[in-house]
Amino acid sequence: MPQRDSFILRRDGSIDGVINWDYDAITSIEARPIDEQPLVLQGGVFSTIANRMHQPVGYNYWARNILVNRSKTQVVDLTHYVVGETATGHPYNGFINVRQCADIILRNCFVTPHKIYITIGAAERPVKMGSYDLHANDVVNLSLIGCRMNHILDTTRWGVIASNFCTNILLEDCILSRMDTHMGVSGGYTIRRCTLGYMGINAIGRGLLTVEGSTLYGESLIKFRPDYGSHWDGDVVVRNSRWIPAGGQKCQPYMFNVQNNGMHDFGHACAMPRNISIADLFIDDRNHPEDYKGPYLCTDPWQAPSLSEGLDLSIKPPFPYSPCRTISISDLKTASGAQPLLSPNSELGRHTAVDGPGAIV
Repeated sequence: MPQRDSFILRRDGSIDGVINWDYDAITSIEARPIDEQPLVLQGGVFSTIANRMHQPVGYNYWARNILVNRSKTQVVDLTHYVVGETATGHPYNGFINVRQCADIILRNCFVTPHKIYITIGAAERPVKMGSYDLHANDVVNLSLIGCRMNHILDTTRWGVIASNFCTNILLEDCILSRMDTHMGVSGGYTIRRCTLGYMGINAIGRGLLTVEGSTLYGESLIKFRPDYGSHWDGDVVVRNSRWIPAGGQKCQPYMFNVQNNGMHDFGHACAMPRNISIADLFIDDRNHPEDYKGPYLCTDPWQAPSLSEGLDLSIKPPFPYSPCRTISISDLKTASGAQPLLSPNSELGRHTAVDGPGAIV
């Protein structure tokens, strides 16, 4: 996919946002005006009667929604329900769909997760179809404040939100099944006083990722998406939070899920976060395997089963995945009493400095 950036150009020539790429050639530029006064869309209860489209192979996203492409828009106190779902249907790309604008606030909105349907994908295998109630593309300064939903641990429902190519995302006081940055976020990515369900936090991109005062139920504390190289160009800060791995199901906890065996060219060098800081984190790992030794800070990034199947691991990867530089830990507690471990891969410990009580190299 071609390189792209979104940013705010002020009248005085200054730029608000981040320009991520050095461009060899600029093929197109699109400028959109930003109104001086905010536009507020307030209230309203909407119900979508779910489609029952039958298409055994492939799928198409439905768009029955409110499209927001005016900057300085606030959507407040809106409620959206989905009714009439059956065994057959196709996905939606967001009842509130925000794209190509700046300074957007969704406040005190109630949204509904969609049922997961199965189709035959391009590889001629069954794949899940992801359906969203909130969607954002190419947005600078996107805030979700006090937004909520029900059934955040229901695995028959898809994660409620997706975003692509956004700059500066804030979630504050929200209750949602997940937060996901599909094709990247830059600048600040902040999760504050939120409860996130079984699909947790998914991240890819660059900048400062901050999680504070939150309760998380994902399989990982943070998953760095492997389909985009598990790349985070920046730092991660986690503080004053609680993590219940896999929603309390029995599992081996991995705090940071990273997978990149270095055999695929993602178009740029990929790396783990440079620095990870953890302070005042409680891990509720009471439901663990019998041979449990403790939660791992990181997965084995280079030999994850989904990536290394059939791979000769003695081959030097042509697109190496860089490890984290430092991990700093203070006041990390576990329900099991077990101390945290670094990673199943001892090589990671040779490249990563770990500082703090309870950390083991």
